[in-house]
Amino acid sequence: MQEVGIAPLLLAQAVHRKTGVLEIRRRQIWKKVVFDHGVPVDCRSNLVHETLGRYMVIEGKLSDEDFTGSLGRAAARGIPLGEELLERGLVTPDELFKILQANLAKKLLDLFTWREGEFQDVDDDLPTTESSLKIKVPQLILTGVTKLAPQEEVDMAVGPLVGQKLCLHPSPPVPLDEIRLSQRQAQLVEAARPGRRMGELAEATGLSVDEISRLLYALLVLGLVVPENRLPKSSLSSTGSFRAPILKTPQPQPAPVTQPSAAPPIPAPAVEPGEMERRRNDVMQAYLVYRRQDAFDLLGVPEGAALPIVHQKFLDFAQRFAPWSFRTPELAGILAGVEEKAQDLFLAGAQAYGELTDAEKRNTLLFRRKTLREERARKAPSMHQIKTDLLDSEAQFRKGKAALEAGRHKEALMLLEFAADCDPQNSLYAAELAWCRFLLSSAAAPTAIRELQETLRRDPNCGLAAYYAGEIERQVGNHDEAESHLRRAIKLMSPDRRPIDALKTLSTERRR
Repeated sequence: MQEVGIAPLLLAQAVHRKTGVLEIRRRQIWKKVVFDHGVPVDCRSNLVHETLGRYMVIEGKLSDEDFTGSLGRAAARGIPLGEELLERGLVTPDELFKILQANLAKKLLDLFTWREGEFQDVDDDLPTTESSLKIKVPQLILTGVTKLAPQEEVDMAVGPLVGQKLCLHPSPPVPLDEIRLSQRQAQLVEAARPGRRMGELAEATGLSVDEISRLLYALLVLGLVVPENRLPKSSLSSTGSFRAPILKTPQPQPAPVTQPSAAPPIPAPAVEPGEMERRRNDVMQAYLVYRRQDAFDLLGVPEGAALPIVHQKFLDFAQRFAPWSFRTPELAGILAGVEEKAQDLFLAGAQAYGELTDAEKRNTLLFRRKTLREERARKAPSMHQIKTDLLDSEAQFRKGKAALEAGRHKEALMLLEFAADCDPQNSLYAAELAWCRFLLSSAAAPTAIRELQETLRRDPNCGLAAYYAGEIERQVGNHDEAESHLRRAIKLMSPDRRPIDALKTLSTERRR
């Protein structure tokens, strides 16, 4: 991964529409990313905090008590935890889908902090098509680079481009309109449209060099921005200068001709809010599991059902998930995103119908189901088995904090490094690690301050990082920087009095 970073690696999988499993390892941590035609749909790891239940507890979506009870029941029944949570009413299908999607995105974003490690395609038992989740790779790269990529990596990528004119690629591998940009990012993209150097971009937008560098790095990886000397010849004028791509503007359409004989449209029936919520959850619940179901389970058809029953089951299924039924103006916005999922279900139902009405395919499916039942019957029933071979960053962090408070700084450093290594997006872990590094040796003050500043860049609301940065700056004699950090910490850490007391100490030291 020192030669090929995670951003170009993910983009290559997407461009080549890769289907399979990519294993990525760094020291004791491993992640297996499942791709379906270039789209990441699943990510497994050996980290406790990335499991669904623990992630929900960390995010405040589930209590420890409900998590423990649900996990035990799910393990005893041999079903996924999500299904147990749905059955107990602890989460709605719509909420569960959003949680699963956010958890998958977080697992993948962690990889943008890795500067070392190895990756390989693997033959694995992980399913490649059972997950209903989808992460858009271009958006993932944009977020990962702009928020999490190490500063050294950004500087190495963008540094050689200083002084060069940068332009929008006229035909990039990733269309610009497929990426959701913030207002500031869109401002930079528009400024780059005619072709500008980095200094000119800073003048045109008023954005900081750091913000410009990170966004440019992401756009370079995606092929959206290139140096002028790498533009295709077709985008250059006869004089050799860059011709900015022309935005396609919608052409005015002629007014529709009203047919006098046409019957007036029938107004759509009003839909109650409760009914809209029910429809959303109905689609989401089916969408969460449909890739794990075969044709019989998807349509709810008994194995011995005659063709008329298959016909009726499919008609019921098609009516239930007809995507056009979610396009009425009354449902626009309220059921946003549901139409696309209903369409996937509708198409899957049509494929299942074709499988069940074809005698040869149906017999093959029946034989497969019989074989699976026999295999399950041969296996000894699991008695409440739960995996315990996962790395627990929270447990190591608690031990590290205890060692730090006891003054065992070397031991604390090792434990806190382990916790931060497992969960690099955890600002609390990063702040405590930097503070421990300084306590172990005052010579590490510059390194600790850089780490705390990077933590604050990633998480501007991490008051603990601001407090520790202020304390270190105070102790090394940088009083102005210390005051700035401590005042920021006071706002973020209220009612914690530690930054207030530190600021008082700083004021006393300045008067001496």
